[in-house]
Amino acid sequence: MNMIRLFKDNITDWFEQWKFFRPVFFTGVLNNDYGYGDSEFNDELIRKNNKHFLNELHRNVYLKSKKKLTRLIVIEKGQGRQHCHMVIDVPEHLSINEFVFLITKSWLKTRGGISIDVTPVYNMNGLREYLSKELNPNCELLGVDIQNSFKTI
Repeated sequence: MNMIRLFKDNITDWFEQWKFFRPVFFTGVLNNDYGYGDSEFNDELIRKNNKHFLNELHRNVYLKSKKKLTRLIVIEKGQGRQHCHMVIDVPEHLSINEFVFLITKSWLKTRGGISIDVTPVYNMNGLREYLSKELNPNCELLGVDIQNSFKTI
């Protein structure tokens, strides 16, 4: 029990290194093929789906700019359907509502995305705790999507 708590504390400390200025919390629900698979190949499909989503979102937000969105992505694999949680910074030139529209449009354009929930973030500490709830120190396949997460600072 102390080992798991120590791990969660380390994860929470790691999350604190991510600085967001106007974040939204996005939950992307995956279709049955992506959401209920449990192989390493399926995990790769989810990461590719996330990459496709982020590329599409970037095209809609920045057009041809080399700027990148600050984002932290966690793939949650609980008791039911796998899904993705993302904390994404809203770009300065967009309202939250405009950004939510672009997130929705981009997620639904992916092969695996079927529905979303987006809310503004008011309590980063609570969100860090929530995101670390299912991270498992004994399994590399669970947790943070390092390939698609990006921090600017």
